Amino acid sequence: MLVMKKKPSPPDLTNLTRGELEVIIVTLWDRLVALETKVDKNSSNSSKPPSSDGLV
Repeated sequence: MLVMKKKPSPPDLTNLTRGELEVIIVTLWDRLVALETKVDKNSSNSSKPPSSDGLV
């Protein structure tokens, strides 16, 4: 049986200072860059085997 995970609701950011919001933005930006870098890897630009490339 396939079980769908419920997405967590976003945090309430209304009471945060500008500095706290900037820290959150920078942290999320770094995570985004790391994830995009990971997704962009394939067998031609990493040590991954060609079978992990998926459909083109």
